[in-house]
Amino acid sequence: AVGAVLDVIPDEAFLAEVRAKGDRLKARIEQFIGNYPELFEGVRGRGLFLGIKLKIEPRPFVAHLRDNHGVLTVAAGDNVVRVLPPLVIDDSHIDEFMEKLSAGAQSYQP
Repeated sequence: AVGAVLDVIPDEAFLAEVRAKGDRLKARIEQFIGNYPELFEGVRGRGLFLGIKLKIEPRPFVAHLRDNHGVLTVAAGDNVVRVLPPLVIDDSHIDEFMEKLSAGAQSYQP
C-alpha cells in the first residue's frame, strides 16, 4: 500500500489535480469568511494544507465544529484552524465541508 502511494504522488497529473482542488477550496473559504468578519480574519496556505485565521482563540470554535457539526479540524498557533483534507477530496466533499463550516459559524456563540 505504501508503495502504491509513493508511485502516485510523483505523478504530475495527480499533483496538478491536488493543486486545483486546493485552489478551489481556498477560494471557497476566502469567499465564505467575508460573511463573518467578526469571527474570521483570513485564509492562508497552499494546496490542501490550509489554515483559517480567526479573530478569537480557536480551540472553542474547533470543539464546536467537532461536537455540533462533525467537522474534524485542529487549532494551531496564532489563532489558526488547520484545514487538512485528504488528497483524494472531491468537489462534493468541499461542498459538504463548506456547508458544515457555515452552519458552525452561524451557530457559534463565543
